[in-house]
Amino acid sequence: MFLSTPVKILHAVCCLSILFAGCGVWRGNENSTVTFAPQPKSEYPFVALEPEIFQTELVIRTGETERRLVIARNGEMRRVEFDVGTDNHRAVLVTDKEYLLFFKRKVYEERAMTSDADAIFEPLTAPLLSLRDYADFVEIKRVDSVVEYSARINESPNSEVRIFFDDNVGLPVRQEFYSIEGDQRSLQYSVEFQNFRKTVDDGIFQVPAGFKRGTQSRTR
Repeated sequence: MFLSTPVKILHAVCCLSILFAGCGVWRGNENSTVTFAPQPKSEYPFVALEPEIFQTELVIRTGETERRLVIARNGEMRRVEFDVGTDNHRAVLVTDKEYLLFFKRKVYEERAMTSDADAIFEPLTAPLLSLRDYADFVEIKRVDSVVEYSARINESPNSEVRIFFDDNVGLPVRQEFYSIEGDQRSLQYSVEFQNFRKTVDDGIFQVPAGFKRGTQSRTR
């Protein structure tokens, strides 16, 4: 199963499909399209824009479970890396072609850019910028360059999201999602950027040395 675009993967991961089992990430050639939220409207207390060049870790926590990805961008080049340091370490690389890297076996698959290239070049941070269902923003506090906001999701009294916007980064660097029942407020999951920097080594967008080209996997 060859991934159709790295953005589809990242979108699925961040929309609470990130606790899927192994192969669930690697969807085959799909005709479905991904629709991202527009930039925040004027009623939002901040405007978030993804930098043209950056690298960061994306950390998703649900209870005791943690998942880490590495994402990087330099103009139109993209890289999304999964399960670093494990036997399932793999990455999607988009440069002149689309590459799928498997680190344990040191093999890669490749194919020409697909017709849905517009979706490929959507912001990698789009899932964290998807604020269209948020309402009733309230500023909670400021610590240095980070402003913490509270907001409702779909104007529901039974849910709340805490958004931590970093003025230096220009993005929400953390979001915490809570369910509310009576006086009980429970953290359901969180999404966070760590080690965010606006520089990227050019080598990150190359197939690693020692990797051999493998045969493209297919859905059976």
